[in-house]
Amino acid sequence: MVYLKTNPLQELHAIQFEMTQPQANRWIHLLSEILRRTLKTLGELPDRNSKRLIHILQGCEEVLLDGTERPIQRPLDEDWQSACYSGKKNS
Repeated sequence: MVYLKTNPLQELHAIQFEMTQPQANRWIHLLSEILRRTLKTLGELPDRNSKRLIHILQGCEEVLLDGTERPIQRPLDEDWQSACYSGKKNS
């Protein structure tokens, strides 16, 4: 889950778990697939489940959200830019 959330180098995971990078790669892909299937089975994947999330959060007193911004490359194609950006400086 740490790999999916923060996307660090696989070498970092290899060092943390005392394995080689190829071993870490195999584990990441294996466990990511297991996590995806489990979330799909439980109905927790973030597709069409916003009502379920609202229902789950109704009983929570505190909710922490990760609002980390990640820089992205602005599209060079003018049509694609207009589809992605409003043209306002601070929007």
